[in-house]
Amino acid sequence: MRRYLRKELRPAVLYHSPVDEQHPEDQRLLQEVKLLLTDYWPHPVLEFSGYVSTVYSCFWAVMPSMHMRGHMEVLDLSDGGTMSLHWYEPPTVNTNKVVVLLPGLNNDSHTSFIQSAMRHFRSEGFQAVALNYRGLAGLRLKTPKIACGDCFRDMPDVENHLAKTCPEAEFSAVGFSMGGSILLRHLGAVGANTLFSSAVTVAAPVDLEAVMKSFTSSARKKLVSFAIASGVKLLMLHELRKSQFAQLVDMRKVLTAGSLADIDEAAICPLHGYATAPEYHRAISARPHLGNIRIPTLVVQSEDDPVISYNTMPFQELRRNPRIYVAVTKRGGHIGWGSGGLGAGAWTDTMAAHFMQATSRTRSRNVEGTGAEGAEDRPFTLPSRL
Repeated sequence: MRRYLRKELRPAVLYHSPVDEQHPEDQRLLQEVKLLLTDYWPHPVLEFSGYVSTVYSCFWAVMPSMHMRGHMEVLDLSDGGTMSLHWYEPPTVNTNKVVVLLPGLNNDSHTSFIQSAMRHFRSEGFQAVALNYRGLAGLRLKTPKIACGDCFRDMPDVENHLAKTCPEAEFSAVGFSMGGSILLRHLGAVGANTLFSSAVTVAAPVDLEAVMKSFTSSARKKLVSFAIASGVKLLMLHELRKSQFAQLVDMRKVLTAGSLADIDEAAICPLHGYATAPEYHRAISARPHLGNIRIPTLVVQSEDDPVISYNTMPFQELRRNPRIYVAVTKRGGHIGWGSGGLGAGAWTDTMAAHFMQATSRTRSRNVEGTGAEGAEDRPFTLPSRL
């Protein structure tokens, strides 16, 4: 108990560029984010280790939902492919606030994890809609492209469709793991020309090249990569075998792949037109494009994440953009944040909802300064709760 109170309840750390004192709205939003971080209490058992919380969240993520509801809508993409949108409630023209959920690897809108998040956002006053990438949620592949990080190229089609479906709504987006990487890469590509007014990413691989290198740094990390790759193989083989594009991939190489990089080399590259896996990782990595993000964006990461290592986060690049807020907790694993036993739902869902509500009350100014020069070396820390 003494360790839990003194060490595990260490306040979360916020990394952000210094705020211009002449703009009170920026100061207000920064203070609101600091207050939001004080709500997190790690569970003394399930979040005592990053591996424990990650395993628990993985089981939770892949379990089919027992309370399925919603309206499925097939979205035709400009290149002939298809995705689907899972609306928690059927969309209407006068919908006020909409949050778009981008699931992670091996996830779709039917899993308990995403369904729980959709219910939570609905209780906070948002209309929730989850994306199902190409080939997921029962859709057959119509083009030789499958669900992966390269799906960030589909986001402009998604935004155009959402704008037509709910023309009066204010849109926000929340991305989990790979979905967060897709979201950041998209926002960095389009800049100010985005439908979203705010965004939140949870345990996202911001620097994908560094993350892939970290999977080869130790036996434990190699085991993590192998475990994730095993699940990816099962889903990928299922997608390809029911399509006419299986002949484009060396299925034997996919079956014998022992890591995520091997799968990318064997399947993603030939299907999406990349020569090598490193080329693919460079193309979809969000790190080089962080400076072009033009909307308030909250990046949530834990220090004990066994999948997206803390030391792969490009904190200097993140702090150069004053629109990006980076919240780092000591515990949480990989999308393993809970409510600490203090209530239902995940802390990240509540955090995301309140951040989007805070940003919707204002339209942040177009900040041109980067905060790179003369920035503080120390992060903004929160006062202790005890």
